[in-house]
Amino acid sequence: MTTEEIVAKVKNLAPVSHAALRLVSLLDQAAVSNDEIVQVLKYDTVLTAKLLRACNSPYFGFEDPVSSVEQAVLVLGHQQILHLVLSLAFSGAMNTPLPGYAAEGGELWRHSLTTAMASETLTRSGLPVEFETPVAFTAGLLHDIGKLVFNHVLDDAAQLAIRSRITDGKLARTDAEREIVGADHAEVGAHLLRSWKLPDDIVEAVGRHHQPTCQPRPKLSVVTHVGNCLAHLVGSTLGWEGYAVRADAAATEALAITPEKLEDLMIAVHDAAAKVEHFMHVS
Repeated sequence: MTTEEIVAKVKNLAPVSHAALRLVSLLDQAAVSNDEIVQVLKYDTVLTAKLLRACNSPYFGFEDPVSSVEQAVLVLGHQQILHLVLSLAFSGAMNTPLPGYAAEGGELWRHSLTTAMASETLTRSGLPVEFETPVAFTAGLLHDIGKLVFNHVLDDAAQLAIRSRITDGKLARTDAEREIVGADHAEVGAHLLRSWKLPDDIVEAVGRHHQPTCQPRPKLSVVTHVGNCLAHLVGSTLGWEGYAVRADAAATEALAITPEKLEDLMIAVHDAAAKVEHFMHVS
């Protein structure tokens, strides 16, 4: 089965806000102004309501109530607003159970948020290459979105066969999916995001987050790959498959991550993961 056939079979994905997709498309611009963000959000009443509810939650702890999008952007700053809005926009779709991955409701969402925060942490840790923090966060947030689609084609027989190839054949999850189904969740996710006309670097990061592009120069998939591995290392995993995630040595080398630096990153991501639990109640 091809990626196109898999995506075409799924008609009941939770709808994603057009405003959120528009914000993602703005991320590849050199600079995004507060006014541009406000103009995108003001026409999405549902997302605006969620944003204001989140801003007035104990998570942020503002003394004075936030009563408008303009005020929210002013007090939080456009980078944090982008993180918050994208998280709110995708939370509904990603909170669903994924029986094909033996994952309960909320597990994909928790792992996606943790990977996003891990990817953001990487961009601020003095990497030898530069990536925009909001773009890295978004790629981390969406890296496993293909599982929402792929879940619908994983019947009992396919699940057992994939699990057997992982446990007995010692294959990585994506290799097992391609062998049994004909495509993997990363390819499916990239195809879905491409159909939504999202920026190429985010599509690349999602499509290759298990096989990152390290040469001739590291692409965003390298950060997403390492962010995903960090999320698994601190215990944010999906179903039973955490042990099947393998870090690419070329990726850690491309980012100059030494064993000592990896330990520091794990501490930082562990602290960020603790915030995820609080944020999930907001979103």
